[in-house]
Amino acid sequence: MTNEYIVMMIDSLVKKNKMLEELKKLTNNQAAIVASENVDWEMFNDVIDQKAEIIDNINKMDEGFEKLFLRVKEELSNKQSLYKEEIHEMQNLIKTISEKSVEIEVAEKRNKSLIERRMNESKQVIKQGKLGNKAAAQYYQKMSKLNTVDPQMMDKKS
Repeated sequence: MTNEYIVMMIDSLVKKNKMLEELKKLTNNQAAIVASENVDWEMFNDVIDQKAEIIDNINKMDEGFEKLFLRVKEELSNKQSLYKEEIHEMQNLIKTISEKSVEIEVAEKRNKSLIERRMNESKQVIKQGKLGNKAAAQYYQKMSKLNTVDPQMMDKKS
């Protein structure tokens, strides 16, 4: 039974590794979307939704892995020589997963600063637009007064 749990744990790590690779691709896509001249915020939100789904699946897999590990932890410790290859394979997978996690974290931090910069640029454009609209409204208001003649009293001579 322990051997089946170990195989399941290895499968779980392999799947997690693939999911992290997909998450990494999505994070890079997200950066490309934000870096483009005209940001497609709808596409950006779609990528966020896809990433959230993958992260949820990874969290579920981690919970399952933990439960399996708790079941076999003692036997793995007591019979390390018997499961030497499997332990080594899991260690390699965990190392690869950790490296990808760090890469994703670094990319996420870059994306965050890029997104903040783009949002600030958008705010400036909106602010300039509002100021332009206000200036135009004031201009038209003042110009409309130029063409009107103020009421005047006229004496009629009979």
